Amino acid sequence: MELECAKYHEKMDSEQAACRHPADYCRFRTSCLIDFTGKENKRNSTDVLIKENNSGREKE
Repeated sequence: MELECAKYHEKMDSEQAACRHPADYCRFRTSCLIDFTGKENKRNSTDVLIKENNSGREKE
């Protein structure tokens, strides 16, 4: 799915979504699908890394 930034009118794929201007003020941020999707993607990738690291440990 393609998403478009309401402020800068930049388009990006939802798989690679991340705010390209996170330090800038944006009145759309609270309802921004790019910001939300980017945070979800980051959270999911972090969860996968944690699971991979934990699966390699031996149980004592």
